[in-house]
Amino acid sequence: MKKSIFIALTLVISFSISAYALDSQLPEIRNKFFQEAQELKAIAVNPKNVVLINSMWDSCLMTMSQLDAYFSMLGIYNAVTNEDAAREAADYIYRWLNEMKRINELNIKSLKSVLQLNEPNINTHMDRLRIYYIDLNSRIDTERKKVSLLSGIKKPK
Repeated sequence: MKKSIFIALTLVISFSISAYALDSQLPEIRNKFFQEAQELKAIAVNPKNVVLINSMWDSCLMTMSQLDAYFSMLGIYNAVTNEDAAREAADYIYRWLNEMKRINELNIKSLKSVLQLNEPNINTHMDRLRIYYIDLNSRIDTERKKVSLLSGIKKPK
């Protein structure tokens, strides 16, 4: 009995170190961007608005790539054992999140600047993407707070 409790506690402690990446809600939003990209690809056969649709599709792919890079950085962070290197890595991750948020703000601004079209399907995708980017930015704010705790430095908003 004591042995199984010890094993369970050991597993909980060891996984809690690397569980930070699993605690994130970002994989869920990444999947939303993936779904949106698939839907946009399906409607890209309409030559009338193909440039707009391709641009939205590209932004989905870029966002997914940025999120994938962030997940990889968290994996590398979890592998770092030196405290100074861990702090530097956390600061780098924090800057990456800031850059992602800045790019998302540009995407939101771009989507707002496009006039509503006579095609409700495309308007729906533009609105949905804008909502996803706003949601992603709020989740990035949460991630930035977590990363600030990892680096031991309180970062201003």
